[in-house]
Amino acid sequence: MRCIRELFEVGLTTFIRPKPGITVRAPVSLALMATLSAVVATTACTACTPPGPDQPDTSGASRTEPVRHKREREELPPPPAEQMIRVAKGVDLGKLSETQQSTFYTMINTEQSACDKPHSLATSLREDPDCRNSLIVAQFIADRLASGATPSDVKLDIDQVVAALTPFEIPTEGRPVYGNERAPVTVVVFADFECPHCKMEAPKLRKAVQQYRGQARLVYLHFPLRMHARAEVASWATEAAFRQGKFWEMHDLVFDHQTQLEDEDLERYAAQIPGLDLAKWKADFQSESSKLAVAKDRAIGESLDIQGTPAVYVNGRHVTPLLWGGSLEAWIDDALRR
Repeated sequence: MRCIRELFEVGLTTFIRPKPGITVRAPVSLALMATLSAVVATTACTACTPPGPDQPDTSGASRTEPVRHKREREELPPPPAEQMIRVAKGVDLGKLSETQQSTFYTMINTEQSACDKPHSLATSLREDPDCRNSLIVAQFIADRLASGATPSDVKLDIDQVVAALTPFEIPTEGRPVYGNERAPVTVVVFADFECPHCKMEAPKLRKAVQQYRGQARLVYLHFPLRMHARAEVASWATEAAFRQGKFWEMHDLVFDHQTQLEDEDLERYAAQIPGLDLAKWKADFQSESSKLAVAKDRAIGESLDIQGTPAVYVNGRHVTPLLWGGSLEAWIDDALRR
């Protein structure tokens, strides 16, 4: 997952996710880039991404080559002019020119509902007030057109936006929790202890959760990347600390020293945690149960086809910078409105 700033750094490309489990890229218009440059993302400013089969396994490398994209969502045939719905309740069209408004109405009459209904976005806005996703997608279309993006640019991104708004079931029972365990909003982060971007985002995630005063909680799931030789072992170490209620203390120490993660280093960090039984930690560190817990977390991430770390989900919805600039607060606000 990447933030707006990185879209410039990778040759004006952005992630497109046509359906859960697939991630490709497509070009982004220069006009959109000018608009997005003013947006500051709160989460996941970049990602540690495993190299492809034809690339060297360089730690921290990011794949940046564009990939041709074919839409997965089918467009609806345009209705006759007299049947075209030209009302979009709740959508701010104030920044659109007359021509752009015409394009907007054509698009919402030919794009399918974002709530998996057999009708258009326009029909959804008019007849399905409970479908918040259609309202969000329609506003996304309006905002992109206002930024100067072409209809073809916008259509390519709609697939990812709809996919991101479709929640996944992510098991979190028994995993490390920061904040109110009964909070109505659950933020899940899949992270790797050798990933520098995970280290950078870790305090931001907790700070964002703190702002909601018990309305949100953070759950950590291990996703050690195979290109990082000590990431999995570091996960075992934090899992061992978790068995004594000291996960977040060990989490912070490991991230603070993520270039020094040999076994003796990890034991030294564990010994610094007040109240931790070091003998028990050492036994749990080498235990099959700790290794199995990490493996289960990774399997969950693989089932989601996570392409890099950190990967963040809010009530099962994959945070993408295409919506609200990737701001975690905005995603939490949206979850609280549902």
